[in-house]
Amino acid sequence: MNKTLFIVLIIGITSCSEDSTSSKNTTSIPNQSKIIDYPSQDNNVARIEGKYGMQWDFCDCVKKNDSIDKLLKNQSLSDSELDKVLKRADEVENKCKILLTDLKSNKPSDRQRHQEKVKACLEN
Repeated sequence: MNKTLFIVLIIGITSCSEDSTSSKNTTSIPNQSKIIDYPSQDNNVARIEGKYGMQWDFCDCVKKNDSIDKLLKNQSLSDSELDKVLKRADEVENKCKILLTDLKSNKPSDRQRHQEKVKACLEN
């Protein structure tokens, strides 16, 4: 039993060490990163509206999503009421697809600016 455990550990350690050396080799290759050409915001809007129809503005989407979230947290919804809320959530999602392209990066400053924008919408 102990010999089997020892052999399994040795195989595991050697296989891990082989993976780490092979990954080191790949990272030492000169930087050949691809340049990703992101479409402009206008192209995204046109593409999204072509597929999902006219998009709602940011604050409308925030308010409607907030209302849906509050309804979904209500545990006393019947099955038929829940179905209606989920159907409405799908409709709202299709009209708010443009929000997915609102944040261009995941920087903390961008997330904070987005949160402030959402807060301002909910206060009005």
